[in-house]
Amino acid sequence: MRLSIRFSLCAIVASSTLLVSAAAFAGEPGAEQPKAENPTAGLKGFELMLRPSFGGAPSDSPVKLSQSNNVKLGFDPGALMKGASPWGYGFVGQASVGYRFVPFLSAGLRGGFRSASGQNLDDGSTNLTRNGWDAGAYVRFYPAVFSESVSKYIDPWVSAGISYQHDQQSFQRGIAGPNGQNVQADWSLEHHAISVPLSIGVDYRVAKFLSVGPSFEAAINSPVAGCLSASASGFAGQTYCSNTEPGKSFVKAETYVAWNAGLDAKVTF
Repeated sequence: MRLSIRFSLCAIVASSTLLVSAAAFAGEPGAEQPKAENPTAGLKGFELMLRPSFGGAPSDSPVKLSQSNNVKLGFDPGALMKGASPWGYGFVGQASVGYRFVPFLSAGLRGGFRSASGQNLDDGSTNLTRNGWDAGAYVRFYPAVFSESVSKYIDPWVSAGISYQHDQQSFQRGIAGPNGQNVQADWSLEHHAISVPLSIGVDYRVAKFLSVGPSFEAAINSPVAGCLSASASGFAGQTYCSNTEPGKSFVKAETYVAWNAGLDAKVTF
């Protein structure tokens, strides 16, 4: 009986010693500790964004006839050049790639494509199409990162950029040939501009590295030049631009604003 009691006491003392030793080892500086969650995960690194959207620009052309009194054209440039407004809304697709240097700021390259619907005009213009593309750079600011409780769930942002914007409008319309016959010609109006896109969006963080949400953009397009071109089978084509003679006497390029609203998907890694 006494032997059993002594054995039990020894077992209790040995167990206590092992528990104390294990606790002391766990508390040593070199012992492995559970890794804390990185609060900047998904808020720094390479940034990729895809942005399908819907938008438009003014329904008239930013390239117009601005004929002076002492200039007489040998052809009729058509209703579109005189201020007709056949253009509607269309698809806009954009993409950007950059780097989020710190959680509240990123910068990189951006580009996009847009199209517009068109209606035939009373002057006989048919097959109207309009599309444009742009390429440039952006800077994006994320204000919510200063509140960790907010940035865990949503990632609102504002962005500004600068880019080259090309806008082309095409249609077909008859012109008078040298023998008085009507010749079907291909017409093109091109607007070259420096664009300043301003954007705002609110993204929901589906995962640490993925967010999606609605966004809106307005781009101010300041003209560099506007050009009118006409060509027909069997005839020499002609091009007149607002920044060279003789086109500057009757071709005018105007500033216009294009807008779009859509849904973006952003990955940061």
